[in-house]
Amino acid sequence: MARKKWSAEEKQKMVLAGMRNETSVAELCRQHGVSDVMYYKWRRVFLEGGPGGLKGNGKTGDHGSALKKENEELKALIGELTVENRFLKKIHGS
Repeated sequence: MARKKWSAEEKQKMVLAGMRNETSVAELCRQHGVSDVMYYKWRRVFLEGGPGGLKGNGKTGDHGSALKKENEELKALIGELTVENRFLKKIHGS
């Protein structure tokens, strides 16, 4: 069975309906054929990134790219420190 592709607007409507307690989350998920795990993922993404956070497979737009950039910078710094550490150990005979 093929999975349905949910638009950001559809996800937002379901998340808001669940947050307003219009019906139980379990019932809401059954009505729409969505697992409760997926609902709670959408809700977390919505709360972290707002309505725009639900676009693009649940990845947080600018925040995610900022984290990736910071991660790359930190990896480069770790690499530099590792090289320096090895060099200092070598010249000190440790």
